[in-house]
Amino acid sequence: MQKVKDSEIVLKGLFWVNVPVTVIIFSSLFLILSVSNLNFNICAIIACAIGWIYWEFAVVKWIKWALKNEVEKDKLFKLGQKSFLLWNRKKINKAEIDLQK
Repeated sequence: MQKVKDSEIVLKGLFWVNVPVTVIIFSSLFLILSVSNLNFNICAIIACAIGWIYWEFAVVKWIKWALKNEVEKDKLFKLGQKSFLLWNRKKINKAEIDLQK
């Protein structure tokens, strides 16, 4: 298997995780504001929660892709932190356990 470049790892993470999360948060915020009588702060909290739910699934998919492509866990964590995808190693360890099943 060909070695995956750092830029490819980061770009896949951004396009699979960060960009959709941003779109989900802002579109949810707009939708909730337009159909409800809730104030902006409550709508923003709900929209962020919806985005976070998507993030939970998408970041695991990204981690599993990277691990299948033989990216080292430490390298993945460092790249994930720099690109604002990860903030601790728990997700990587959990995804690795899921892959081994």
